[in-house]
Amino acid sequence: MSLIITLIIFTVIVVIHEWGHFMVAKLCNVDIEEFAVGMGPKLFGVKRGDTMYSLRILPIGGYCRMADEQKEGSSKIGFNDASVYKRIAIAVAGPIMNFILALAVLTFLSMSTGVSTNTVESTLEGYPAEAAGIQAGDRIVAINGSNINMRNDLDFYLSENQGLPLELTVERGNERFTVTINTQEDSESERQIIGITTLYKAPLIDLGIYDDATLAEFETAGFFECVADGFWNMLFLVKVTVIGVVRMLTLNVSLNDISGPIGVTTVVGDAYEATITSGAIFTVLTMLNLCALLSANLGVINLVPIPALDGGRIFVYLIEIIRRKQLPPEKESVINLIGFALVMGFGLFIAVNDVLKLI
Repeated sequence: MSLIITLIIFTVIVVIHEWGHFMVAKLCNVDIEEFAVGMGPKLFGVKRGDTMYSLRILPIGGYCRMADEQKEGSSKIGFNDASVYKRIAIAVAGPIMNFILALAVLTFLSMSTGVSTNTVESTLEGYPAEAAGIQAGDRIVAINGSNINMRNDLDFYLSENQGLPLELTVERGNERFTVTINTQEDSESERQIIGITTLYKAPLIDLGIYDDATLAEFETAGFFECVADGFWNMLFLVKVTVIGVVRMLTLNVSLNDISGPIGVTTVVGDAYEATITSGAIFTVLTMLNLCALLSANLGVINLVPIPALDGGRIFVYLIEIIRRKQLPPEKESVINLIGFALVMGFGLFIAVNDVLKLI
């Protein structure tokens, strides 16, 4: 089951990514030869205009194949005939669609599970927050200069600075002030905490996953609050992915913290087994959360300036703008081929690493 769910998630996020390329290429009058869902041999296809829409046998992603050059008698242009700005727009559209997908899913999750804010609901007696004078109703808006917009931000920067002094920027009414505090170990969780609970708002959409009496204790989140929470959660995923990519490229990360499709399948399986006993709704919401995470990951990774990735293509096009001269298509193809080989080699390394972690 975990393999099936993983394939569905990967196919959705890749097809959405390719659909971004497809839509902007259409707007730029670029000839699209085929838009495919899946890979491998074609099961069936329907031609509409100049484009073949096909379903392929392997449920692994999909692709959008554009003509390189303008065809004789066609009113549409080839990809290489498009202006550099149009090619950049087409390249960046894929990652942007992944961010939009993550935003849509996370907004729905905020509507369905509620919103955890960065507003202090209460302080725990005997812990640093109380001693520093933090009060209920205060908003923690920054930690060590990093902006805090929601509970996830707060938890992330607390975990990143375990045992270190923290400079908290606190908003109280129309005033802002900073306090410097140290974390303290919680005897139950054995984690370093500052000793606060934050304000929670009940879900806008009641899916029946919470007890009505429990929900009645909380204020219901508004529609725009849920959209804002989805937006900040999407930016949070982008931020932690960028941090992870930088650490990976600078070799400042353990191999145990790197996973590919095999590792993701394991994570999906573990999440499925952990939630299925709680009901189908919990499982669906958990899978949607993983979908948002992977979609944001794909968007960020595709913007890394490595040949064969969208980021590598954009980098080449930016050089073209500076040089005011297009790189010959055959040279760009060689660069992308080398990049593809590097990406495939790295993918193989990650796959082996995933297998070793399972042994």
